[in-house]
Amino acid sequence: MAKKTKIQGGSLAIRAIVEDGLDEIQAAATPVNDPNPSLTRDGIKPGQWEGAPWDRMPPGCPFEVLGQAGDVIYVRTATYHLMEVKAIDLQAIMRMCAPFPNYALWAWPGFGTIKDPETGDEAVKVKRLERDKAATCIISEAARRGTFDVQQSVRGRGGWRAAEEFIWHSGEKLWTVEYRVAKNNKAEDFKLVSRPPVQHDGKLYAKAAETLAPWRKPIGVDDTPAQKILQHLTTWQWERPWLDPLIMLGFIGVGFLGGALRKRPIVGLTGGRGRGKSTLIDYVETIFGPLIYSTKNTTAAGIYQNMGQDSRPVLIDEFEAKAGSYKEQGIIELARHSYDGSKLYRGSSDHDGVQFQMYSAFLLSAINLPPLSQQDRSRMAILHLNPLQATGPEPVIQEEWGRMLLRQLMDGWHELQHHLLPAWATLLHEAGYDARAIDTYGTLLAVAELLVGKYGMADIGFEAGDRQWTIDALRAATAVELEEQVEKWQDVMEQLLSTSIDQWKAGERHTVGKILELYEHQAMSIDEARASLAVVGLGLRPAGEPSKGFCLAVPHSSPQLTKIFEQTDYFKGGWSNVLKQAPADIVLRGLDDRYKTMKINRQNKKCLLVDMLAYDRATTPVAE
Repeated sequence: MAKKTKIQGGSLAIRAIVEDGLDEIQAAATPVNDPNPSLTRDGIKPGQWEGAPWDRMPPGCPFEVLGQAGDVIYVRTATYHLMEVKAIDLQAIMRMCAPFPNYALWAWPGFGTIKDPETGDEAVKVKRLERDKAATCIISEAARRGTFDVQQSVRGRGGWRAAEEFIWHSGEKLWTVEYRVAKNNKAEDFKLVSRPPVQHDGKLYAKAAETLAPWRKPIGVDDTPAQKILQHLTTWQWERPWLDPLIMLGFIGVGFLGGALRKRPIVGLTGGRGRGKSTLIDYVETIFGPLIYSTKNTTAAGIYQNMGQDSRPVLIDEFEAKAGSYKEQGIIELARHSYDGSKLYRGSSDHDGVQFQMYSAFLLSAINLPPLSQQDRSRMAILHLNPLQATGPEPVIQEEWGRMLLRQLMDGWHELQHHLLPAWATLLHEAGYDARAIDTYGTLLAVAELLVGKYGMADIGFEAGDRQWTIDALRAATAVELEEQVEKWQDVMEQLLSTSIDQWKAGERHTVGKILELYEHQAMSIDEARASLAVVGLGLRPAGEPSKGFCLAVPHSSPQLTKIFEQTDYFKGGWSNVLKQAPADIVLRGLDDRYKTMKINRQNKKCLLVDMLAYDRATTPVAE
């Protein structure tokens, strides 16, 4: 019997809403403390602080000079925004200090006399800003701070990790959950804490437009909206109804966690007309609200320029394969790099190199996804929608559900890191998944379990409590995906063996693999086989030396092979480098030149030798 949940409401929900309102009232009522610049501050007269006017920054400075890069100085303003400064004029200084303009006048004062209109007495007062002194001080501080790398040092909105702590940057504030770890390594006694977006653990969290603040009260599997969301997701006709809704729910959780995770799996959603794909996209967008970056027509540059340093989720609808279009491949490459946060480098119009990193979860939706390489497929869970059986009312989402999910993920961060992710990694390893597949499916399923628990997973037929059932079911459900995720050297061999030879034998055009098969079964002599293989630039060495099995000889360079691989990742001799990644008993190592050198098309060619007996043994499935 599945465990039922009730979404948090009643007095707890009312208290959460009231706390939101009290925070807003308090922020609006807090006065700006910026006294007259002619007055002393903490006993210090205007312009007479230690180190004035430029040997050090003045005390209590509301802004912070972060450093410089080239001719740009970076400043964290008094309002916690990141500011790039090229010219330090009056306007720039006031932007740094606002809403404390009197501070700048107090720190770098220009004095003058003011006559009392009643008595006629004159007094010395601060009348202006000594801009050049202020500029010299700021420039000197930037030089003392050194180089400031925006990509490495600034974090935008979304989820982040600092040591073991999960940090949520909503735009206006940083949010964390403090907790106590019990003896069983379980977290309890959760307390939500907020602070301005300042530097933390060596990173600057720059202020930006508000997205979502976490729900004020703790959320667990007993009062989460995640169970209701999972029930809604099951109303679509998924190809794997007991698994795909969980993966989609897991993606929603991953979208909130963003840069805090070690890996951010990509999800590809496919389905033709009449399958509710657009409605599903709208549903996911509604949960994320203003957090998500969603578009239907963009480029990789458009995404990373708009996202900046944010780790917000990215949703791209109508991401179709288009003949002659290359922008889709750029986006796929961006999603691949975002999967593990690796750096990308691009040139710019002013000939300066541009470096950037992304930490976003990508959802790509299409009727027909663009071609995917092996490295992309291994980072992606592809979900297929079947035609809807019947139409009904669209699921209704409450406005606060996204905030509740976020709070639940924050409360469950310790559980996810110390229990769920390691447990799923162990189970999937036992099921035969490789490291990349474990990162992809393990992350999605661990997050889904955090949100709904094993009982919630059982509600849609996923018996997570039964270890052997889970292993067998996942093996069967992902068999096609896992079979497609072969090593690159295997991909090269598959392309070679499937290459058609422009030569007719008994009314047929054979492939390289067929020629080898005919030779192996003595239906073709070695001379005939060599002549056929030479048409595509390959050679053949009989069994005996240097291996027990006969060997396919693959030259390091060949015009014919260059043509075969010209539209692949292995062009211009790349096939040779990739084949060297095969096990040493398949692609032989340390051979004398007399074995590696073969005459092909009357030319001596240095070749790699592929032991076909060992290759067949390694790639033939073993019957269970």
